[in-house]
Formats: sequence, structure tokens, C-alpha cells
Amino acid sequence: MEKEGYEEGETLKSGLTWKSTLALFFVALTILPVNTYLTLISGATIAGAAVYIAVILFTEVSILVGAPMRKQEIYIIFVMASTATAYPALFLNSVYRCYYARSSIAWSFIDAFSGKPLPEVIPSWWTPTYSSPVFTLRTFLHPDWALPFILYLLQYGVLSIIMTIALTMICSIMYIEVEKLPFPMANVNAMMVSTLTERRVEGLKILTLTTIATIPYALIAYAVPAITGGLFGAPIEFIPIPWVDLTGGVYGMENFMPGALLGIATDPITFSLGFLLPLNLQVSMLIGSLATWTFGNWFTLTYLKNMFPEWASEWRSGMGISLIWQRSYLRVWAFPEVGMIAGLAIFSIASQYKVIARALGTLARSRGIRERGYLPLPILLAMYIGASLCSVLIFQMLVPDFPVWISILYSTGLSFLLGLVTTRVRGETGLTINVPYAWYTAMGLTNYNKIDAWLGFNPLIAGVGTTPIWVEGIKTAHLTETKPFDFFKAYFITFTIFECFGFIYASFFWALAPLPSSFYRWTLIQWPIQAINQSMWATRTILVKTDIIAYSIGGVIALGVVEQLLRKFAGMSFSIVGLVTGVTQLPPHAITLLLGGITAKFVLERLFGAEKWREHRRVVVAGIATGMSIVVGISAAIVIMAKSVWILPY
Repeated sequence: MEKEGYEEGETLKSGLTWKSTLALFFVALTILPVNTYLTLISGATIAGAAVYIAVILFTEVSILVGAPMRKQEIYIIFVMASTATAYPALFLNSVYRCYYARSSIAWSFIDAFSGKPLPEVIPSWWTPTYSSPVFTLRTFLHPDWALPFILYLLQYGVLSIIMTIALTMICSIMYIEVEKLPFPMANVNAMMVSTLTERRVEGLKILTLTTIATIPYALIAYAVPAITGGLFGAPIEFIPIPWVDLTGGVYGMENFMPGALLGIATDPITFSLGFLLPLNLQVSMLIGSLATWTFGNWFTLTYLKNMFPEWASEWRSGMGISLIWQRSYLRVWAFPEVGMIAGLAIFSIASQYKVIARALGTLARSRGIRERGYLPLPILLAMYIGASLCSVLIFQMLVPDFPVWISILYSTGLSFLLGLVTTRVRGETGLTINVPYAWYTAMGLTNYNKIDAWLGFNPLIAGVGTTPIWVEGIKTAHLTETKPFDFFKAYFITFTIFECFGFIYASFFWALAPLPSSFYRWTLIQWPIQAINQSMWATRTILVKTDIIAYSIGGVIALGVVEQLLRKFAGMSFSIVGLVTGVTQLPPHAITLLLGGITAKFVLERLFGAEKWREHRRVVVAGIATGMSIVVGISAAIVIMAKSVWILPY
């Protein structure tokens, strides 16, 4: 299980069979509606539960019926089950758009170009207009949905997938075959699959014991508040979730450093991820996180309040981590974060040009490429550039006045850069970073102020969220001796199945009760906040600060150069990837991650022996995730069954 990637002479087997396909139908039929409902009432997800419950269930059932599943088949179930969580969100987002077009929040903002309220200028290809009956009827089966759905399926169901496949193969060659990044979560996933299917006694024992040991904590931390909150409306909490908030209170950080946030995450999966990462990487992440959200928040609120007056006026004593994070991110850190990630992308390409050249050279040589699950470079470039330009063409047809060169630069160039850097972060840390306001930032750099481009099907960034996860899936395929191309074939099947079921379940829940409404409490909380933020961007209430973006790019590049010099001449280094990743992580997560790393290094290694601990630590992490997932899944099922009784008319 310590393999780095594809090895010459390795026999790869297919995992896409009728048994694994049947399991995907099962996930769509049973777990997808649970996740949809849980998202609506609490904003939570059972992505982890979906994965582990499905894998354990089908592994054990197949053994009981005398037809045990191979690890390649379990791999397909494992990597595809988590995909279920995305699809209800896509259709629920369509309902959100419909709500936004009619909301009082949107009516209170004035379009900068036309001088009209936003609902009067929202294009019908984005969502049915405010005068459409679909929101009253609460149905997707109406002609007004035809154009928004066609555009969605074309952009995100065809072009985005084509771009992501091409970028995934390029990044896989670069970071799996050539540079051989560790991808810590891929190793955990592969160890979980192999332990269950190969039935290794010691591995199964460790997995079982770790799972059982995690369950009591999960029951107290997750099951009790979920069930009491779902049944009685007042959750009982013994362990604060997701963190212990050290920001306010008598001894809170606000008494010493106003605006700073601090806490300790209580999620055992975050703690266990520290078992797998190098300590210097975790320290770098903590430095980046504290420098931003603790010291940075305090410094900008006190000494730089003239530069950030909105942040200074919006902060109030007693605000918790969540609210401070929302306001400080929007008012202070959105643009620095875009700049830092862009700077990391530029530095990574400049410093790793040899790796990139070797990867492209490997792809250019067709010999052995197909056997390793990749397409030749000319085909990948044609897929990526062709799909990107088609996306730009569609966007320009809808928004003809928008500068086409920005669309091309954003969709083709920025997508590639961010695909490289986000995949590298995932490969080194096991974490995912996102750039939520990248398109808004690009819009803010222009003089374009019509609403259509702010809301529209903006040119795609295929590499930000999906590519790192897919490359990790390819790494897991190699570790489980599965044909990598099975990943892409399984995804097409999964996409089709989950789109169909996601449409059905989103339609059902919308028909059952209005969205947003008290019946779906999370939408009543989150959707108005989302509408306010979106309206502020669309009306240019938030102005893009190009100087801060430029300084952030230059600062990260300078730090990268310092890292290289320290490594070369002083034999010491910090991780520039860890620093930038830390900026995107709140201190509670960074602190708990480092606590896990310290525990592994100075306690568990000495307790079990360094060699034995390194051999079995991935099984321990998998066991912790399994225990958490089982409890969360069962708790969600209990709440849903209790809530399935319709509201009484009296």
C-alpha cells in the first residue's frame, strides 16, 4: 500500500461491474434523499456517511451471499458514493435562484446600469423571472425552466466534465507519475478498501477497534444534539460542534485582541488527519491561519481600520467565530486570498517548470500512456481548450457586451493555473482550497456593470474544486490496482443516475413545503444571507481592491523565494504551500490538526513503535472516519423518519 503510482508490469483490473453499478443505484435511491433533507434542515451533509456505510454494507452483504466483491469494485463504490452529495445541491440551487428573483432582498438593491430593482433585470436564462408562476406552483415541470436547465446541463454536464477530465489527466501525470506527491487521503481510502476486501486479520482488528472506540464520542458529540434538535427543536450539546469558541467570554480573545478569532475544532477526523501530515507542514499551516484570522483580524480592525472601514463598523463585541469569519472574509480577506492563491500558482509553475516539462513530455509520448489510463497530450489539449472556448462562446452569446478577452483568460488560463495549485495543495496536505469570489473579482476589474454577467453562466473554472478530488481518485485507483479509466467511465454512469434521482428528490422536497420556510430551517437562515452577499457584489457595493491583490501575489512569490533560499543554503525550510493553505483554514481546524500531529509524533509513535505506527496509522484514520460516519448516518435516518410525518393542521 506504499506504492507511489503506476509501476511497470503492474496488472490493473476493472472495477466497473454490474455489482458496483448496482451499489451506485442503491446510494442514489437511499442515501441521496437523506442527504438532501439533512442539507435543507441543518446545512449538514452525510458525505462521509454515504461513503463508509455503502462500502461496509456491500462488502459484508457480498460475503454473506457467497459472492465477495473485489477491491476494484469496492473502489468504484467508495470514490463515487461521495458524489451523491453534490447533485441535490445543484437542483436546490435552481430553487434558490427562483427565490432570489422574487425576494424582498433583491428588490431592495438597485441595478447600477439600468437604475431598476434587481428582479426586473435578472435574465430569464438564469432563472424564471419574478412574474413566472413556477415559484407559486413549486415545480420544475414548466416551460420557463427549459432554457436555464439546457444551459446548466450543457455547461456543467458536458463542457465542465470534458475540461475536468483533461485537466485531471494532466495533473495526474504531473503529481502522481512524475513528482509523486503523497495524497494522504488517497492512502487512507485505499487502505480502507484493501482492509475490508482482503480481510487481513490485523488490519480488520485495528479498523474494528478504532471504529468502536470512536462511536461513544460520536454519539455524545453528534447523535445527541442531532436527535434532540430534530425531535424537540432544542439540541442538547455536551461537546460544542464544530469547535470550542475561544473568541468571546470573560477570558476570550476579544478582551485582548478585538476582532481576532480563536478556537479548537472538536471534529475527530480533523484531529486524525494530523496523524498523516509532516509536522513542519502543519506548523506552517497554523502560522498562516493565526497570522490571518487572529493577528490579521485584530491588526486590520485596530491599526488599519481606515483601510477597512466596513470591517471596523461591522465588528461587535460578543460576535462568535462564524460571524467574525463571514464579515472579516467579505470585508478584508476575500481579495488577499485570491491574490495569495494566484501567487502560489505562479510560483509553483515557475519553480516546478521541470516537473511540468517532464509531465507534458510523458503525455506527448503515446507509448504506454493508454495502458496507464491516460489520453495523449494532443487529445487532452483539444478537449480542454475546445470545451473552454465553447463555454466562452455560450457566455458571450448570453452576455455579448462583456470583454471576450477576459472570458477567455478566465476560463482557459485561470482554470489551468488554479487546477495546478489546488491539486498540489490536495496532494501535499489532503485539504481542499477554494476561491469563492474569483469570478466576482474578475468582474470587478472591468467597467462592466450589467447584472447579466454577475449572475450568468460565467466562463468555467474546471480545476478549482473538482480536479483535486479526481486526481486523488486516480491515485487511489493505482493503490487499489484498478484501471484509472474506470474512474471516468463510472463517473459518467454516476452523473446520469444521480442527476435523475437528484431532480426527483429536489422536486419532491420543494413540493412538500416552500423553500425557504420554517419546515426547512437552514434555508430560512442561509438563503437570505447568500442573497445579501450576492446582491452586494452585483450592485458593486463591494469594490475590488486591485492593489491588495497585487501585493498579495508579490508577497507569496517573495516568500516562496525565501523558502527556496533557506532550503538551499541553511538546510531549513517552511512550507509555502502550508502557509497559503493555512490562510484558507480557520484557526480551530489548524490548531486541532497540529494537536493530532503532535499526538502522533510524541505519544502514539512511542506507544506502539515508530515502524508499526507508520504501517497502521492509515487504518486508524479510516476507522475513526468509519465510526463517525455510522453514527451520523443513523442519527440522520432517525431524524428524517421522525420528521416524515406531515405537519398537523391544528
